Amino acid sequence: MDTTIEQSIGERENELLSVLRSSDEGIWVNFEKKDGSEREMLCTLNEGLIPMDKKPKTSSETSTSTIGSALPVFDINKGEWRSFRWDSVKTITVNGVSYDYQ
Repeated sequence: MDTTIEQSIGERENELLSVLRSSDEGIWVNFEKKDGSEREMLCTLNEGLIPMDKKPKTSSETSTSTIGSALPVFDINKGEWRSFRWDSVKTITVNGVSYDYQ
């Protein structure tokens, strides 16, 4: 993969991680599941939005940013941890504004 493309993808991942950690409401992530269906999930990495009994034991559990890997996030509506693959994200919605992610 071209180094410039890798840097661009890495910057997008870091930006999404930052928003997931700082948003006071969570963000909507629309992505394609492994079975090909689409899913929209209201999720967060903001520890203030995660119930005490669901918080990760270590900060490394929520710091994955490897290209193509799955990112564990807390699904606010389900009240459970879920994950999505970086390369499956189609759009993100922050404060009511949607952004194409691909």
